[in-house]
Amino acid sequence: MGRITDTVKMAHRLRLKIAIGHGLDLRSLKLFKGLSEIDEFSIGHSIVSRAVLVGMEKAVKEMLTLIKDL
Repeated sequence: MGRITDTVKMAHRLRLKIAIGHGLDLRSLKLFKGLSEIDEFSIGHSIVSRAVLVGMEKAVKEMLTLIKDL
């Protein structure tokens, strides 16, 4: 994870927009805690998959809560 953190911080210093995605879910998203430099999370597949179990409204609320806590 150290290499990802270093890369995110360098990209931010270079004023690049930082977007992460592809395979993010409720567990893997927690790995990015403390990286306020991230501008965008691509989490559509994770939300839809979770919504099958708990409903779309709850799935979105869970993800938003997790992102706000990062």
